Amino acid sequence: MRPARIAAVTLAAAAIVTGSYFAISTAHPSAAAPTAPVTAPPPQPTHPVDLPQPPVLRAPVLADGRYDSYIRTVDSHRNKLVVDLVQVFDGQAARDAAIADGIAPDKAQYLGVYVRNQNPRLRTLPLAHDPRLDLRGGDCEAPLNHQLTKLAADARAVSGSIHTYYFTLTVRAGAVQQVQEFLAINAC
Repeated sequence: MRPARIAAVTLAAAAIVTGSYFAISTAHPSAAAPTAPVTAPPPQPTHPVDLPQPPVLRAPVLADGRYDSYIRTVDSHRNKLVVDLVQVFDGQAARDAAIADGIAPDKAQYLGVYVRNQNPRLRTLPLAHDPRLDLRGGDCEAPLNHQLTKLAADARAVSGSIHTYYFTLTVRAGAVQQVQEFLAINAC
């Protein structure tokens, strides 16, 4: 094969691989006729409009399980809770955690429960269609909107700078199925 032909074949193969468009003449350079400029075809859209797009699936905010939290907001109109996850310690573990967090041992010695909130991240969770609300002093037979009103009031209750209540949420399929209310302070 002649060197000019080898170069032409190599150039053509490179054009195919890279998708470039240009004119190649294998004739003698003096016999080459002028060629019209070559333009690239218009760019194709990366996602054609007529193709359906896959749905965006969102992972649940929390996996199935039980979570101790403070409830920051109760949105009864949209059936959602905004929660702040916490750690709860009981008995000697409560006293040890409180001392580790800087509470004086003479004050920590009387703690029966201690709630630690180290992460300010808030999460918005949907309520199940028929959630079970176990509220202290609440009426479990009251309509859901009354129970949610009490839940909102209890979520705002504080004793000084300490929340009066914390809540254990049971989450299933991304929604809060149950809310249990507990005292976060000593009762006496």
